[in-house]
Amino acid sequence: MNTASSADIDLVPTDAALGAEVRGIDLTGIDDATFDRLHDLWLHHLLLVFRGQQFTPEDLVTLVRRFGTPVTSSALHKRDLAERTANKVFSLPPEITVVTNVKENGKPVGILGDGEVVWHADFSFKEAPTAARMLLGMEIPQAGGRTYFANCYAAWDALPEAMKRRVSGMTIKQANIVDTAMKVRPGASLDMDIREVPGPSHPIISTHPETGRNMIFLGRRHGAYVNGLSLEDSEALLEELWAHTVQPKFTYVHEWAVGDIVVWDNRATLHRRDAFQSDSRRVLYAAQVEGHRPYEAANALALPPHPRYAQALAA
Repeated sequence: MNTASSADIDLVPTDAALGAEVRGIDLTGIDDATFDRLHDLWLHHLLLVFRGQQFTPEDLVTLVRRFGTPVTSSALHKRDLAERTANKVFSLPPEITVVTNVKENGKPVGILGDGEVVWHADFSFKEAPTAARMLLGMEIPQAGGRTYFANCYAAWDALPEAMKRRVSGMTIKQANIVDTAMKVRPGASLDMDIREVPGPSHPIISTHPETGRNMIFLGRRHGAYVNGLSLEDSEALLEELWAHTVQPKFTYVHEWAVGDIVVWDNRATLHRRDAFQSDSRRVLYAAQVEGHRPYEAANALALPPHPRYAQALAA
């Protein structure tokens, strides 16, 4: 197979607030210079779509390693996930997590089933949430299961200046009480006082370590608490920030097809998924790399905006 070069890249930006489709590239045959170009495009567009890829599980592991150090779901949760049998069912390496509604002997083999998955950033309940995150479409139902992505640079840049000043220095505790399918985690309870539940605290203003631009960091709505506020004031502020951040004008919607690879910057985005029919099979392979501990730069309020959303508005 011929090695693809950066000259082969045909980039088609979406008309949404983020995202671009990369055409003319077989990801199994890219050289280092081509990956460096793709990485720059990824940082700019926050999300890249590659369609019609003929990928093996090993190819996905090779791709994720280009973005950084792979981290497994078991390592992130710091517990044995033996109840997830998909890696054995599909003969997959440990770097891959299976997002599926497939069952074996009446029990789910993977994660997230066929219901709605609410807005979130992956592993925001960790001290260092993941950075690059990717999904490969293996089996796709005829209807439903769309994935929505929100541009958190754009949401930050569009905040009123008074709100930017208000949240500067504030942090949100991210407790691991429910998962993104709204199921209570083992050992947790919805009756827990969020102020007493262990969990990392991340700044609302998160400065990207590579682009040097600000993002609004919300993580997950449920199990979140703005440190130092009363529960009522915390809920009111979170409601306001979430309603602002997930407006349709800041989002891109992905319609899945077999062979799609979507790679997004988990540090700068939120995402959610529509439900789909339970009698339809949906299988996606997921992988991710280690991230950093979010921080607010000392000069955060003086930093310029990220250019992607402004370009979408001008198109």
